[in-house]
Amino acid sequence: MQPKHLLAGAVIATLLAPALAFAQAGAGVNASVTTGTNGATVRGTVSADAITNAKARADQEIDRRTSSLGALLTRVNAMARVDASFKATLATTIQNQITALSNLKATIDADSTLSTLKVEVQSVTKSYRIYALVMPQAAISAAADRVQTIAGLMTTLSGKLSARLASSTTVDAAASAALTDANAKIADAQVQATAAIGHISGLQPDNGDKTTMASNLAALKLARADIRVAQQDFVAARKDFTTILNSLHVSVSATSSANVQTQ
Repeated sequence: MQPKHLLAGAVIATLLAPALAFAQAGAGVNASVTTGTNGATVRGTVSADAITNAKARADQEIDRRTSSLGALLTRVNAMARVDASFKATLATTIQNQITALSNLKATIDADSTLSTLKVEVQSVTKSYRIYALVMPQAAISAAADRVQTIAGLMTTLSGKLSARLASSTTVDAAASAALTDANAKIADAQVQATAAIGHISGLQPDNGDKTTMASNLAALKLARADIRVAQQDFVAARKDFTTILNSLHVSVSATSSANVQTQ
């Protein structure tokens, strides 16, 4: 399975770029032009064009977000290892965002004045913090779910290796130590996954509030760090398994069922 780097900072920055550009475009939606004796007519034409263009941009951004959220909701519903209550809450949050965006699109399409349209357009990026919060939050949750799944696979493998070592005619101290370390690493990965969920479970969209935004970003950063530690734990555990398998003269490919990718 190829890694899915949903949590990488570069991907989030790439996703945010069009939203920021869109917000800047919305801020300039009040433009008008006055020329000669027909100034009023020109102003009316420019205003109508501005409204049409702003609506088109808003609809495009809303459709893009709705599509992303739909795919994300499918991924969240497939999670099997995270807390059921948190999973339900996250799924509800995503569905509410989809519904709210649909309603917002209808409102924007019905707007007839630049002043009200400007406020609605800006709310796409301010009130609906999909790329800044909801998608990172769900991606971290999916990664944590994957960590728990891999931990389960590795625990099963550890049990089999333990039985092989117990039945071995010779005692390999290095292999025994490696098994102990692998079990510790697997247990820590599970702790890290739980901690990651704890950091993000209560986050809410900032709605333009800088303090809340800073708090959300800090929580997401901590959760990503937890997932990275869990992945490092799996890498170390796999090395321990390699040591054990070598001592038992078993092919290292036997560990393939415990894929260490967590994203």
